[in-house]
Amino acid sequence: MSARVAILTGAAGGVGRAVAERFARDGWSLVLVDTADVVHQVAAEVDASAEGRVVGAVADITKAENLDPIENALREIGQPLKFLGLIAGVLQEVGPITTLDMNEWDRVMNVNLRANVLMIQRFVPPLKESGGGAIVTVSSWFGRSGHGLFAAYCASKAGLISLTQSAAAELADDNIRVNSVAPGNVATRMHFAALQEEADNRGVSFESMKKTEWDKIPLRRAAEPAEIAAAIAFLAGPDGAYLTGATIDVNGGVLFT
Repeated sequence: MSARVAILTGAAGGVGRAVAERFARDGWSLVLVDTADVVHQVAAEVDASAEGRVVGAVADITKAENLDPIENALREIGQPLKFLGLIAGVLQEVGPITTLDMNEWDRVMNVNLRANVLMIQRFVPPLKESGGGAIVTVSSWFGRSGHGLFAAYCASKAGLISLTQSAAAELADDNIRVNSVAPGNVATRMHFAALQEEADNRGVSFESMKKTEWDKIPLRRAAEPAEIAAAIAFLAGPDGAYLTGATIDVNGGVLFT
C-alpha cells in the first residue's frame, strides 16, 4: 500500500480520470470523488493497475455537510493525505451577461469556486497532520481574461486563480504548496459538447466549429487529458517542490502570460 494518499475531485470526468490513472501509475493511493455512482466504477477500473488502494466517494462538494463520504474513504485507506487535486468544474450555458440567469451564475460559482473553498477548509487539517503536502486547483485560460458570453465561467476561474494565491500565502508555513493548472481546450466530452452547442448557436457544422477554435491554438489541437494530468503530477511531486502560488498555463500557446 502506498504511503501517499491523494483526494481527486471530478474524478469521473475526462481530466479527472486521466489524473487518477497517472497518480495510480505513480504509486499513490486515491480517494476519487464525483457526484454520481459511476465514480465507483472508475475507482474499480483504476484500481486494477494501481499499487495503492483506490476508493470512490460520491459527494456534492458544493455543500459542507456532504463531504463526510470523502473523509470516510480517506479513513478507510488509513494512510497520510499528501495531495488534494481540485479538478471538478463546469461550463456555463453560453449567453450574454445582460440575460444571464442568476441561478446559472450560482451553479457555476458553486462548483468552480465555492466547492474548492469547502474542500480546502475540510482537508487542510489532515494535510497538516501528515507534515504538509500539495494542493492543485484546475482553473482555465478563460480565468486569465474575460470572454464574451462566458461571464460566469471566466469570473469563477479568475476567482479560483486568486483563491489559489491566497491559500498559498496562508499555508506556506504549514509546508503546504498551493498551485493551479490553467488548461486551454482539452479533448474531453465537456469540450466537444461546448463546441457542438456553439456550432448549433452559429448554425455551422461541428467540424467547422472545431477547426475555427483549434486554429486559434498555435499547436493546432486540443490537449489530451493525460497532458493536463502530467502538469498536475509535476506540481504534486518533488520536481515542483519550489513552486507555490503559481498558475501553470497548459494551453498549446493559445494565450501567453
